[in-house]
Amino acid sequence: MSHMRTAEEVWRTPDASPCELLLIDDHTRPVLGAAVVLPTGCLWDPPGKEGLAYLTGQMLTRGAGDMSREAIADEVDFLGATLSATVGRKSMTVSGDVLSRNLDAYQGLVARVVAEPTFPAEELEKLKRLTIAEIRQVIDNDAALGNRHYARALFTDHPYGRPLKGTPETVAAITRDDVVAFYRQHVRSQSAFVAAAGDVTEARLADFASATVGRLESGGSPPLVVPPPRAIEQSQVVLVDKPERTQTQVFIGHLSVHSRHPDYTALHIANTYFGGTFTSKLTQEIREKRGWSYSAYSALSTDRHLGSLTLRFGPAVKDTLPAIQLARDLLQEFKDKGPSDDDIAFAKGYLVKSHPFSIDTPGRQLNERLMARLQGRPDRFVDEYMASVEAVDADAVREAVAKHIHPDRMVVAVVCTADDLREPMASWDALSGADAVKTVAYDSQPGGN
Repeated sequence: MSHMRTAEEVWRTPDASPCELLLIDDHTRPVLGAAVVLPTGCLWDPPGKEGLAYLTGQMLTRGAGDMSREAIADEVDFLGATLSATVGRKSMTVSGDVLSRNLDAYQGLVARVVAEPTFPAEELEKLKRLTIAEIRQVIDNDAALGNRHYARALFTDHPYGRPLKGTPETVAAITRDDVVAFYRQHVRSQSAFVAAAGDVTEARLADFASATVGRLESGGSPPLVVPPPRAIEQSQVVLVDKPERTQTQVFIGHLSVHSRHPDYTALHIANTYFGGTFTSKLTQEIREKRGWSYSAYSALSTDRHLGSLTLRFGPAVKDTLPAIQLARDLLQEFKDKGPSDDDIAFAKGYLVKSHPFSIDTPGRQLNERLMARLQGRPDRFVDEYMASVEAVDADAVREAVAKHIHPDRMVVAVVCTADDLREPMASWDALSGADAVKTVAYDSQPGGN
């Protein structure tokens, strides 16, 4: 039977371990997933070296100890395992799955990758070429392209507006010396943690941590100071000019609360009603009633420093401005009147009933706890999620909407053929000022994700 510990028991630092451990043990199958989470990421990229953390993380599995990239891949295959590295704004994670009988060999492999990367120059050049190609390929995907320009317009010169993978120019300028220096300065044991879900004991996980994180230099990355974002005083539009568009991709939104804000849960409930389900208000009005877009939804995205509320849909050119106007009107009505008691009860019921599906396997439990940890939430957040949703009263939801929804201060990014929409958007009554509509070339590199 799977053994699910309480949050207070899950996180601890045994005497044998150099870092915190998170364990969701389940001995019903002879397999486990493990993750080494290092507290550094793209926010530590030096100006002009955007993409450095990403390249450093990806290079961990491209040569380590006496093993080449091919040898590492062959060993992973031989063990029937997986192994990869991912890099976010504030974390670098080496993770994978392995049969529990092969954990000893897998541990040795992870230890090499984490503590003995060799950063082969030829592999770095290959990775740089691949990364530059991936950055440039975004222009072929209208949704990804819109998200890139939306993020840049939303965060402007804030660190969150910087590109996670860099730009072709910054990636091309990164050298092996830069990668080695970043690793030595930032990949350290302080504040790192090791997590696992599956067929492993706490004592064995502590040994795994000692053999991997325990081999890193002590200390941590330089302190990260995330400044407050620039306030958006009025709505603004970015037209991402791409030829021959018959359909547009629209992103609308503004900055919102961070993950630890006392109003987060109330706003989360409110967004679920407004645009977070297939039967939500936004979906019904734009998709079902008018047929303007196959999908229409809103998302409240947060981390420990910042959050954003974003509305997304993809109408035909002729329906784009009406859809944007309708979305703004719905948001204004939402702010002014707030959801009804019945609407709030429905949203709360949906969240409470769907939550068990997000933690119905050890791997999903682990993912939820890792997410809470990285967002700076208390360890009890996952266990108490349903109770915390149920505890929010309707007035608190409406107060959060009135306080944190800003239809008059939105960023709008539209992938379109600009000549089709420049004049209509410039005359949109929600805008003021001659510079409220900006046109950018689709193949420019503004940053973003």
